[in-house]
Amino acid sequence: MIEPQRIRRRPRRAVAVRAVLALLVGVVLGAVGPVSAAAAESTTTPASPAARAVSAAVSTSPNESAPLVVLGVSGLSWTAVRELAASDDPLVAADAAAVLDYAAANEPVNLVQRTVGEASCPADGWLTLGAGTRARADASHLHATTTCSGGTWTSAARLAQADGYGAEPGTLATALEAAEVSYAAAGDGAVLALTNAAGPPDSADPAALLAGSGTGAAGDRAADDGTAPGLILIDLMGTPDSGDTGPAPAPTEPSRAAQAVRALAQALGELTGPARVVVVSVADPQDPSPQLAILPAGTTSTRGSDGGLLVGPSTHRRGLIQLTDLAPTLLAALAGRDAVAASGLSGGVLTLPTAPTAGAADPSAGADRTAALADDAVHAVASERAVIPVTLVLLAAALVLLVAVGLGLRRPRRGALGRLGWAACWVTALPAGIWLANLVPWWRANTWAPALAALVGALGAGLLTGLAALLARMPRLGAPGAALALAATAPVVILADAAVGAPLGFNGPLGMNAVVAGRFYGVSNTAFALAAGALVVALAVGADRFAATRGHRRAAVVAAVAVPGLLALAVDGAPQLGADVGGALTLIPALVALGAGLAGVRLGLRRWLGVGAVTVGVVGGFALVDYASGSRTHLGGFVAQVLDGTAGTTLVRKAGALVSPFRSSPLALAALAVGLVLAVAVARWLPRTVRRARAGRGPYSWLATTPAPAWLSPALRALAVLVVVEVLVNDSGPTMLLFSAAAALPALAALLLSGPGQASPTGAASARAR
Repeated sequence: MIEPQRIRRRPRRAVAVRAVLALLVGVVLGAVGPVSAAAAESTTTPASPAARAVSAAVSTSPNESAPLVVLGVSGLSWTAVRELAASDDPLVAADAAAVLDYAAANEPVNLVQRTVGEASCPADGWLTLGAGTRARADASHLHATTTCSGGTWTSAARLAQADGYGAEPGTLATALEAAEVSYAAAGDGAVLALTNAAGPPDSADPAALLAGSGTGAAGDRAADDGTAPGLILIDLMGTPDSGDTGPAPAPTEPSRAAQAVRALAQALGELTGPARVVVVSVADPQDPSPQLAILPAGTTSTRGSDGGLLVGPSTHRRGLIQLTDLAPTLLAALAGRDAVAASGLSGGVLTLPTAPTAGAADPSAGADRTAALADDAVHAVASERAVIPVTLVLLAAALVLLVAVGLGLRRPRRGALGRLGWAACWVTALPAGIWLANLVPWWRANTWAPALAALVGALGAGLLTGLAALLARMPRLGAPGAALALAATAPVVILADAAVGAPLGFNGPLGMNAVVAGRFYGVSNTAFALAAGALVVALAVGADRFAATRGHRRAAVVAAVAVPGLLALAVDGAPQLGADVGGALTLIPALVALGAGLAGVRLGLRRWLGVGAVTVGVVGGFALVDYASGSRTHLGGFVAQVLDGTAGTTLVRKAGALVSPFRSSPLALAALAVGLVLAVAVARWLPRTVRRARAGRGPYSWLATTPAPAWLSPALRALAVLVVVEVLVNDSGPTMLLFSAAAALPALAALLLSGPGQASPTGAASARAR
């Protein structure tokens, strides 16, 4: 790694920092229009003569596109701004009102702040902005107590090699230099963002820098024709020094938000000329909520807008963009999309206007948009908090059911197995009920949100079970048909949701969310494990029932597995639908194992090698189509990494993700430990119990004389293939097994307890007991 040259330590005295930033803000230009008079009186000062001189110079700039000015703060969300607007402090309220007025005239969005690790520090956010890929300044904030230090470009470049995201700090600066676009920075965070291997930009004399007469490092990067630089990056918060001087004390949450609003309102009040302005809060280590961002009026997305909010090009979500989208967006606005392609930046690209557009501020519409963004941020945080509690509820329900079924089969009593059968139906419907919980605004319950999410999911499962009870009264369906319908609810709900953009899965109690920010659409690992586990069981029973009424059993079962199975594969693996690499790699061998078992075909080593080749070919085909179309989802992005040689770092990061949840969450670790203990106990108990029952001994001996359904053995083998492959190829690792088991085993219990001859299982059981 090349060491940056000409790095000079910057004074850390607050007075000096404020003076430099005030001077720079006074000369930076933007077509934002005047803010409210109250805000101007409370936050602004008259522009200096230097500011007026530079304003005149930039106003006559011959550039076809107006300069881009990025105003950066930290620790600021839409919820915080709205709360500050209602503050009892009139100055703070006026500052917040000014920011909200500005947002109403432009394009407000939520910004994903996740970089590397559980918490993101401001220096990490600035580095990520400049790299266009998730990066971090150092590892100080990855400990139990979050403490942010400024970090250094050198440490960031070193850490980027090991983090697996392929980050190259300073990529944006390098791409701007290649496109011969000048740039400048003020404030330590901005300087860190635009530092590359050649060294940092110099912000010691901002007025001279903007006038094009800078010296040293700055002179190489600023315009030399008397015009303003094409890109001006400003850290309004004055981040800690980038030298290794230790952590700086963090202000409390109210003062941090108020400080950010004050600095932002003052900067917006002093912008007077033709520049395009982007406002961004780069990170908040104390609050995982998505951060505030405001794009210029007239900004567009390739995915259009929804409800007056831009749809993020990389997130596919209304009003949500990623921090990694900013670098390619800025570069495209200054040098064109060809420069983005040449730079290797892979984030989504928004189209900024070529000139400032006067936005028509509508206070009511602006309030509605910021209220929606604040609610979306609350939703994301609640989802992140709910995942582990709701997971434990789901796993506990499945475990209690299996224990109850095991005890119930020891001494079957009249009516007992019937009640267990309906309990199994309820647990079978629980994943679908949890998915459907997002139809209800459970996330607005504040601290009770996780509990309410679990309750709503349980009630949804109860409603589905009630509908199944009505179906059971139909002569052609009966209890077996109702149980089969419930077994199909999880795959149908989850995959149908993925096919339409995952509105239920995103920010759901068990879905992906904007805080973890691993995925924003398609089929997540949790979704796949739940859907696939239940799908295998439902297809096994459904294919067996279908073939029972057909003359050619082998062809019938193959068709009954292949048709819905291929439909599920298309939804799961298609780049614009599920975009699930690991799921597609898992689903094909599981379906083949199921179909072959039901058809009575033995799969030897050669056939399994053929299945593996077909699997890789199908997934590779999905990936190549995605890459050729330029959409760059998970599939196409990996192809691009293979071609540029960075795929190895991604594979290493995915491997590390197998264990990272258990290192960061005591509850997740406890759940894994309990699951492993139970798995070992069952593995030791089950074979011994089966041997005793076959020998006519023990409380389960009566089961040995009960013929098992023809579909049971193929279903169990297919489930074994499913869990082995999904654990090996997905970065969620062992948790995939737990979710698949929680979906498949209750479904098996429900179907077995309601199968032919068991529709009223207590009758047969009680007869045997007598």
